Amino acid sequence: MKFLKTILLTILVTSFSYSQDLIDLSNAFKADFNVDSVTLGVDSNIVNCSGAAIGYENGDYSAVYLTYHFTNQLETDDSGEFTGLVWGQQGENFLRGTLQGVWRRNGQIFELMTLDNINDGNVIFAVGKLNMATRTLKFDAGVVN
Repeated sequence: MKFLKTILLTILVTSFSYSQDLIDLSNAFKADFNVDSVTLGVDSNIVNCSGAAIGYENGDYSAVYLTYHFTNQLETDDSGEFTGLVWGQQGENFLRGTLQGVWRRNGQIFELMTLDNINDGNVIFAVGKLNMATRTLKFDAGVVN
C-alpha cells in the first residue's frame, strides 16, 4: 500500500511540474465583456458579448466580439460544452478565432474553460466567469506554449 501511495504521489508531482509550462504567464492578459444578447433554444443557447482584451501579446484589442453556442450533449447536471467565434480589431489589425470549451454552473456563476485557435497562430487558454445577472463575462487568459 505504501508503494502504491509513493507511485501515485510521484505521478501527481510529475504531472504538475510539466503542466506549469503549458501557459506562459508572462503573456497573461485580461478579457472583459458585456453580454449584449441571449437567444434561447430547446437544445442550445446563444450568447453574444462585446468588450476588450487588454494585454494580449499582439497589442490591446479594444473592440472584441464573441458569439457562444452553449449545449449540453451529455445531459449532465449543471455543465456542458460550447463552441463559438471571436472577432477583434486593433487599428488596422484584425483578429479572428474559433472557441471551444466546457462550462459548469457554480451558484449564479457559469465558469468557462476555453481553448481557442486564433488566426495569428496563437492558441489561447482562458478561464472565465459568466454572470448573467450582471451581464458580464470576465476572463483570465494566456497564450499556450
